Amino acid sequence: MFRLGLFMALQPRIIACGNSIAAFTMAVRFLTGPAVMAAASIAVGLRGTLLHVAIVQAALPQGIVPFVFAKEYNVHPDILSTGVIFGMLIALPITLLYY
Repeated sequence: MFRLGLFMALQPRIIACGNSIAAFTMAVRFLTGPAVMAAASIAVGLRGTLLHVAIVQAALPQGIVPFVFAKEYNVHPDILSTGVIFGMLIALPITLLYY
């Protein structure tokens, strides 16, 4: 987390990829991910609490490890850092909505 915060503090812009792209990717991440998980879970026969758990897990944000690998291999760490931070910020309200 410290490395991610330090990296973002040194960036000239907080949202490196632009507002519209960031909003689109967050919508795709938090809407289609749980929808695909719900469809797949229903297809394999999950019902009740297990179905709810699967959908909530699909709505959780990505972790820090993908950012560490992106920074290590220099594969768009500025864009991934935006996704990690803003994903964490909006994950709690969205997870509560799905629950």
